[in-house]
Amino acid sequence: MITVKVVSDETLRTGYVNTNGISVYYEDLGNPSDPVMFLVCGMAMQLIHWPDAMCQAWVAQGFRVIRFDNRETGLTTRSHVKSAPPILQSFVRYRLGFKVDAEYDLDTLVLDAVGVLDALGVEQAHWVGVSMGGMIAQLAAADYPQRVLSLTSIMSTTNEPHIPGPRWDVLLGLVKPPRDNTEQAKVKASVDVMDKLQSPDYRVHRDVLAFDVRRANARARRPMAGPMHQMAILATGGFSKRLKAVIAPTLVIHGDRDPLVRSQGGRHSAKSIPGAKLSIIPGMGHDLPPGLTAKLTNLVLGHIGSIEPVEAFLYVS
Repeated sequence: MITVKVVSDETLRTGYVNTNGISVYYEDLGNPSDPVMFLVCGMAMQLIHWPDAMCQAWVAQGFRVIRFDNRETGLTTRSHVKSAPPILQSFVRYRLGFKVDAEYDLDTLVLDAVGVLDALGVEQAHWVGVSMGGMIAQLAAADYPQRVLSLTSIMSTTNEPHIPGPRWDVLLGLVKPPRDNTEQAKVKASVDVMDKLQSPDYRVHRDVLAFDVRRANARARRPMAGPMHQMAILATGGFSKRLKAVIAPTLVIHGDRDPLVRSQGGRHSAKSIPGAKLSIIPGMGHDLPPGLTAKLTNLVLGHIGSIEPVEAFLYVS
């Protein structure tokens, strides 16, 4: 059974969708009669991490923008897990081609996402996924082709074990606990990871990163989101063969300086999806920096057929 609880004003509708055994929080922005742009978050990412300026620009171009918190994150249901799963051991098993056991895999997250569209009465949408969200969107396009008008996969991958993995300092940073249990230490640990992921040519000050961390923590602190999502990715394994079934027009966007999901991952997605286009952005890492907001916004708009490019955004730190 799928139910929807909605709080709305003229342009923004928010609520919870009960689907696939969980309660998913979503935001629905723009004219309900406009074509839907469906945004899928990455690992441990909350919907607020999609830049508001980007979402507003898409709405101004005539799209209804729906974004949501994946399970484990934000205001959506989380698992009752008390201790971190064996990520490093599982990563080694995955890289060696062995099966990894986890509470769920990416196919579960695909069902969650499709359930959101079902509950909102959306038959088709333009799917835009970032990082793990790109994997979810790719799998959705392969398994539910009738639901995907177009696919945009940003800094993502086919998850094949032979593709170069994260830099070891980044991987270890993801699993390294804070120095102590103080708020200051927790924020610093998150900022240290985000700093490693930053786009070298579009960096922001660590104070800006700390503000973003505190804002996300104030909305919902979910320390197990990252580990649970990492396990879901590892349990899924490579899925490039499944992508041969994708029929949606596809754009793959990737930075050439990504230390987490290497650019080879994006290139392999583009190679595996029939007719996919590839856009490699110089100086981009594994983030959505203010300096690239306009470029990314326009790349997506151009891909799905809009002819009115947005102007550069003003960012004040």
